[in-house]
Amino acid sequence: MKREHKMPYCPKCGKEIPSDAKFCTNCGATLEITTSPPPPPPSGYAPPSPLGDLGSRIVAGIIDYIIIGIVAGILSMIVGYVLIVPWVMTGPMMGGTFQPGWFSGIWGIMGVMWLLWLVYFTYFEGSSGQTIGKRFAHIKVIKEDGSRCDYGSAFVRSILRIVDHLPFLYILGIILIAATEKKQRLGDMLAKTIVVKA
Repeated sequence: MKREHKMPYCPKCGKEIPSDAKFCTNCGATLEITTSPPPPPPSGYAPPSPLGDLGSRIVAGIIDYIIIGIVAGILSMIVGYVLIVPWVMTGPMMGGTFQPGWFSGIWGIMGVMWLLWLVYFTYFEGSSGQTIGKRFAHIKVIKEDGSRCDYGSAFVRSILRIVDHLPFLYILGIILIAATEKKQRLGDMLAKTIVVKA
């Protein structure tokens, strides 16, 4: 039976090389010849830290939304006093005329609330990887490669919370976190971030 001749492999890049080569023609590495290929990379994703569980993320989210709700409520009272009281005093209920600007004021309040929500998550996750809720739940946001979350990534995560909220109560985000290997919602996937235990 004819014996097969095995070509040696470069230990650095794994390419086959001539048996008498002193360096790899592919990567230029100095060779210590081996006749077996390099081991395959480990399968699956290995996070830099243990991933945060769904329960911790839900607890953190509830705390954050309570905080945002309190601040939003105070701002709404201030803005509402400026907009609603004049409407009550001069509007149709007091014999005045209807003014379309009143509704634009209500949309303005909603815009301020959305901006508050966007700034809150972007600032805290971009500066430290942790909102107040995430600190309490002992989880933090980092990049997939283990580096810290920057403001750009935090902004992408925050904007896409709108989609992750669909159809209501964060249903899409919860499904994606539970179903994906890296426990990522859509915002995490596009920002290339993960949530880990802190």
